[in-house]
Amino acid sequence: MNIHSSSGVKRTAKDVIGKAKSLQKLDPHQKDDINKKAFDKFKKEHGVVPQADNATPSERFEGPCTDFTPWTTEEQKLLEQALKTYPVNTPERWEKIAEAVPGRTKKDCMKRYKELVEMVKAKKAAQEQVLNASRTKK
Repeated sequence: MNIHSSSGVKRTAKDVIGKAKSLQKLDPHQKDDINKKAFDKFKKEHGVVPQADNATPSERFEGPCTDFTPWTTEEQKLLEQALKTYPVNTPERWEKIAEAVPGRTKKDCMKRYKELVEMVKAKKAAQEQVLNASRTKK
């Protein structure tokens, strides 16, 4: 836990669990506020510039011959952080996740998530095959 702290504050597992339990007792509006503040802090620390309120986001059009724009490392980090920030039971989860990744739509984020899930499943299946092959050789 402490190796990921940028503040240098040392916390025990007991401290973290206690804080998590106290946060679970909050009402949903407080949770949303806390999640938003945490995500804003993450964006600030990672040099992501939030879009201005009056800026119009670019649109992505999908057709039969769409030009796939690869995800940047920064977009990937933002998506992963947003997935952690907005758990499955969050109302309008994918809308919030898309807002957290500038330049990406809800559909883009959902599609990327599905791709990542498939990659993880494929990796686990490959590891399982390697383990099974090594067991049968013994």
